[in-house]
Amino acid sequence: EMIQPAGAGVQWPQDRTKDPMTRRLLNKRLEKRLAPDWETAKGEWAPLKAFFMECGLDGNEAYAMAMTASELMENAIKYGTWTRADDVLTLTVEVSPRAVVVEVENPAVDDPASVRRLDDRIQWMRGFQSPFQAYVERLKQVSSQSYQEGESGLGLCRIAYEARCLLDFYVTGTGRLAMSAVYQLGASLS
Repeated sequence: EMIQPAGAGVQWPQDRTKDPMTRRLLNKRLEKRLAPDWETAKGEWAPLKAFFMECGLDGNEAYAMAMTASELMENAIKYGTWTRADDVLTLTVEVSPRAVVVEVENPAVDDPASVRRLDDRIQWMRGFQSPFQAYVERLKQVSSQSYQEGESGLGLCRIAYEARCLLDFYVTGTGRLAMSAVYQLGASLS
């Protein structure tokens, strides 16, 4: 069964095998320390989707949360400060009966301006009535500009819209950026 990315007018196939109000999710935690490269991140998709399914998420939720982890890992690889050969990104996933939390941590530059830009991006998304509106507006902004390498912000908007996640971040005491996405169970993805 092919699941397409959500978008205006796109309906995901319904997974009617589990009633979201009566299902029981396993309390599970997964933590991985991964090399900061694209192939490693790409290779995590299927195992993460399987992990989410094992925890009791339906097919749509498992797909959305695997996408979320993938987008956060890609951002960590792209924007992290990878100066040491032994630097790793840390992926942490926590599933509970109330929420799923995906957090990716990476070394960060000690640059208050970049932290402020990330905070501004998240606050900008929260300023819309719905994540869909923020996603569409960001698509309009990106498509009206000529292509350039840099921060499009589409990945974060995609997480908020398609996966119905709340985004946040903090800088750890050791100078690592921890970006998290929280999916409140009961938020419909269909």
